[in-house]
Amino acid sequence: EVTADPKVECPEVSINKQLMRRHIRNLLSILTPKERKIIRYRYGMDGGKCHSLSEVGETLGLSKERIRQVENRAIDKLRKCSESHGLAAYSHLLM
Repeated sequence: EVTADPKVECPEVSINKQLMRRHIRNLLSILTPKERKIIRYRYGMDGGKCHSLSEVGETLGLSKERIRQVENRAIDKLRKCSESHGLAAYSHLLM
């Protein structure tokens, strides 16, 4: 009897995650370079850890309040655009 290894992703899930990452990269292209950098730092999108507003502010030479404002503006842009990019199809992968 063969049992599936729970640590190994099935190929379909793996492919869907790759497609989702590609869609997200494309979606991030609507942001300004500063917005993109802040989103990447805040959410650990470059394989790193998530950073606090203060940490991102120190890195970029901005106040944590300014980082919060830019992050919120970027998230609003992403929300508005994500509907037209079909990212809802990947919601089951984001658990």
